[in-house]
Amino acid sequence: MKYYNTSRIDKKNATYNVIIGERSNGKTYAVLKKGLTEYFKNKSQMAYVRRWKEDIIGRRASQLFSGLIENLEVSKLSNNEFSGIHYYAGKWYLCNYDDNGKAIYSDSDIIAYSFALSDSEHDKSTSFPNIRTIIFDEFLTNRTYLNDEF
Repeated sequence: MKYYNTSRIDKKNATYNVIIGERSNGKTYAVLKKGLTEYFKNKSQMAYVRRWKEDIIGRRASQLFSGLIENLEVSKLSNNEFSGIHYYAGKWYLCNYDDNGKAIYSDSDIIAYSFALSDSEHDKSTSFPNIRTIIFDEFLTNRTYLNDEF
């Protein structure tokens, strides 16, 4: 199976990129890896956007970076400074783990924030000056769209 790679679309140097493709071919993995790479280059953060809040809380959110962690991408990109990514209260943090598997992280190591379109009224007046990459994942739906979503 061929997995998605952002190299061709990156050459376009566009302000916005829309990636549509087959299911489970690594689109999300590729853009998360790109965002993580940018974080280690210049400390720019990501915004991870989904339509519904329930798509980015709890287990779903905590597993978002699991493929990158399992493939040791976090360790490689951080030159072994970090080994994992921990989700807590709408933020993803670079972390390491203690002997009991508990995440050790700092507020200075936030790599991404979660946002839900269904919750957009709550985030209107908040500033996120270090976000340079916005990932709107699963933007097509076979269900209903939100009022005024477009």
